[in-house]
Amino acid sequence: MRNFLIFIPVITFGCANKLQEDRLYLKEIKAKKKIIEWFYYSNVASTSADYVLLYDSINDKSDTIVNSTNLKDLHFANYTVTLFFYGKPKIYDAPLIIKNTIDEFKIIVDTNAISNEPSPSRQSYLKK
Repeated sequence: MRNFLIFIPVITFGCANKLQEDRLYLKEIKAKKKIIEWFYYSNVASTSADYVLLYDSINDKSDTIVNSTNLKDLHFANYTVTLFFYGKPKIYDAPLIIKNTIDEFKIIVDTNAISNEPSPSRQSYLKK
């Protein structure tokens, strides 16, 4: 039994480090002393949810702005993050409620993005 207790944390730690490597970034925006990261995880599924995080490099802390499957784009200007969605924000079929502010940043949701069928491929990159 003792071998299993040692083995399980090693697997968990190994998976946590691997998740950082599997991120495919769509956009990174420097905002004050923080970074807004928009990415998804590489997988074989046809739909992978997008993550938008506000990363504080000074405190090594992240806050999730949104985790969604219908995000089209995001912009940052004047301490305001604007999220553009194809319709109402959702994660797969479940609707989302998005905070109005995170730290000192205001969050605006625009639900008027127009979907082009078929959707164009997105240009992503790996972060080193």
